[in-house]
Amino acid sequence: MNRDWRSFCRVKDMSLDGNDIVVSFANGRSHRVTVVTESDELVVSARVLPPSIVSGLDRILETIWRRNRATPLLGFRIDRRGWVVGEATVSTVGLSAAEFRTYVRAVAAESDRFEHAITGRDRL
Repeated sequence: MNRDWRSFCRVKDMSLDGNDIVVSFANGRSHRVTVVTESDELVVSARVLPPSIVSGLDRILETIWRRNRATPLLGFRIDRRGWVVGEATVSTVGLSAAEFRTYVRAVAAESDRFEHAITGRDRL
């Protein structure tokens, strides 16, 4: 990838905030996505549910597993701090702006949907 990923975010529905991208949706909701560069890959992730909510949910692992079976391009997991996160790892080799934005939008949208399915709110 010969350009920094930030240059790919100069579109109407994305705004930069450091290493974060805030993706806005037509329905007025939004979701924050973080991008971390790791060698020849970008890890695109979004927080979905905080530990305070996760700890009170029965069968959250089964819910995550079911969500992972139905969600293309990304997966959900519980990170070491207890957050449910949505995450995609994207190779930078030959990565175009359109492909990068597809991953960012997918992580944001699916994380927002999962958050809403559990909490009924736009928390993050």
